[in-house]
Amino acid sequence: MKLYEMAEAYQSLLEAIEEGQDFSVALEQLEDKIDTKVENIAKVIKTTDAQVKAIKDEEKRLAERRKALEADIERLKTYTSTTLQNAGLTKVKGSLLTVSLQNNKPSVVVDETKIADEWLIPQPPKVDKTRLYEALKEGQVIPGATLQSTQSLRIR
Repeated sequence: MKLYEMAEAYQSLLEAIEEGQDFSVALEQLEDKIDTKVENIAKVIKTTDAQVKAIKDEEKRLAERRKALEADIERLKTYTSTTLQNAGLTKVKGSLLTVSLQNNKPSVVVDETKIADEWLIPQPPKVDKTRLYEALKEGQVIPGATLQSTQSLRIR
């Protein structure tokens, strides 16, 4: 396989990953020596990882922006509601919109320290994996739990 063909094959692999397609065929078409193939695949992984990081950063930025806009909406609603209440109005008709105060159904206000157990929803028990890990590491035999070693791919 010529150098430009290898570059095209790796570009096809990257495009298949980006488009969410099955990239196993693109992997099989790579005819490099195993060390070259593995290194080039690692480069594709690093490139894709950088894209994932960029997307996560953008998601975080957009989530922060959304939360700020939602807070703005709440402040504007509170201001408008207070303004109507202070003016003794329950409804204002504009040329395009009508704004009115409405009564909501009653909501339950709870002081959990004073609520009897009969009003609590039982929660299922949760396994303490940290304590289990420590106990198993110290050699304790615990029915239903074992330590299992795995491998992961590390790219530096």
